[in-house]
Amino acid sequence: MGFLQSLQPPPERREAIGRAGLGSLLAIASVDGPPSPIARRTITAIRDHLIRLPIPLDTLEPLPPEGLAAAVTEPEWRQRILRGMTVLALLEDEPSEDRLSRLEATARALQIDDAPVQAFRHVLHHQFNLVRLDIARRGFQKGAAAAYLRDEGPAGVLQIARSLLKREDPALARRYRALADLPEGSLGRAYLAFIDANGFSVPGELGGPPPPVVRHDCCHVLGGYGTSPAEECGVLGFQAGFGRNDPFFTILFALAQFQLGIGATPVTGAETGQADPEVIFRGLEHGSSVTLDLISDWDPWDDFHHPLEEVRRRYGIRQRGQVAG
Repeated sequence: MGFLQSLQPPPERREAIGRAGLGSLLAIASVDGPPSPIARRTITAIRDHLIRLPIPLDTLEPLPPEGLAAAVTEPEWRQRILRGMTVLALLEDEPSEDRLSRLEATARALQIDDAPVQAFRHVLHHQFNLVRLDIARRGFQKGAAAAYLRDEGPAGVLQIARSLLKREDPALARRYRALADLPEGSLGRAYLAFIDANGFSVPGELGGPPPPVVRHDCCHVLGGYGTSPAEECGVLGFQAGFGRNDPFFTILFALAQFQLGIGATPVTGAETGQADPEVIFRGLEHGSSVTLDLISDWDPWDDFHHPLEEVRRRYGIRQRGQVAG
């Protein structure tokens, strides 16, 4: 279990925190008028996949910052609610100064770190390089790179450098292509099949990704996610569920790349309006029961030779759609 130590509050606090969280989401959604369709879908997805209480949305009233502060005293849940509010605000078609003001007021009332609010401010003011810096500093890529260098040592530095300079590395490419010699049904064979089926290249080949990206690609394979924009958002939600880094910044990567058109990676072009909150939060729920951070604490080479289904069982990776216990 990573940053999200538990998906739900303690049983005795679950209803109160759930209602306060949903009321605060409704408040940020209602700042500029009635909640938009994507705002209502976001609130519904958070209710169904994170809070998991059958609370009808039409029974809720928008909760002001002071009301939230009175209802939720636990710092962990204050942080989570502010992050949910910020994700909802980012999913709207246009960020607004009024929503920024509400997020700032909420952070002040809760007396918590306002890093998500700063990220929203950077988006609103078109400070896109700062958004990318936020993601690089706090998102999953930092953990992936650090883990790769930990596992590969000095050779890993040169491999990443060659990739960033768009140079081939035949020895590295041969290592990955040799996964084709592993038994059918192994994780390594499944990873290579995923790469070839989608027309991708392995690290070391021209056009191939930096080697740390292999961990993300293995999450596609292990979690059963495709490569459409919505599915990319889903696998990033999956990663947010098990990661040790702040899940907000993993989701921000998804939004910057597929919803806001900012771009969070040089590997693929940015898109707009492609994020589906249902897929994101279902993915986060899916990842929450994984027992290891597959980005920062795992080396795929330790498991490439093992059967795919065995690796899934070992790390508690459920089939998509199964509700966590």
